[in-house]
Amino acid sequence: MTDRFELDGDQIQSMLEVLGDAQSLGFLGQGPVERHIDHALGFAEAWSDARPVLAPARIADLGSGGGVPGLVLAVVTEAHLLLIDGKSKRTDWLAEAAWRLGVQSRVTVLNRPAEEVGQDPEWRGTCDVVVARSFAGPAPTAECAAGLVQRGGVVVVSEPPEVTDRWNALAAAPLGFGPALLVDLPGGHYAVLIARDEPLESRFPRTWAAQKKRPLFGL
Repeated sequence: MTDRFELDGDQIQSMLEVLGDAQSLGFLGQGPVERHIDHALGFAEAWSDARPVLAPARIADLGSGGGVPGLVLAVVTEAHLLLIDGKSKRTDWLAEAAWRLGVQSRVTVLNRPAEEVGQDPEWRGTCDVVVARSFAGPAPTAECAAGLVQRGGVVVVSEPPEVTDRWNALAAAPLGFGPALLVDLPGGHYAVLIARDEPLESRFPRTWAAQKKRPLFGL
């Protein structure tokens, strides 16, 4: 990991406490909290591999839940974080967690469906980076992210290590992405999607029901 995306001792302690609370509330999966932090930092390393000079001004986290990777990225970058989750208990907690970590001035928490946020003129196409961890399958994740990412921006999605073909049809889908780049790092496995320059069709992202009924690629 580069020095650009590291937590200092005080930040690590605060993050362990906050994410430990997320686990106890059932908002974050089990396992050592340190591993969750390393996995979150891997998102930043993955987009840096794809866009070495990128210094994102706004990052969206789809299905932010227990704050991984969104809260970690809020601490290790200067970006404004848009934390999106459809469950009010989680968004209430995310707002409190941002305050505890001292990043509340650079965090906006939205209790709304991600596909709805991607159609909102206030947020549509405004994010340099979109991240997603355990949000949904490849097709709905790409479609929801497409509504938020700037043209030329980057989407980073956590990946299971044993699967290598989930994104094969991405470039043929009408979402404006090129082929996915798969990145393996010590903290985890990631798919990096680059948004091409052509505008996204206004019908995307579709409603969740439409996405589930007619996925743009895959199963």
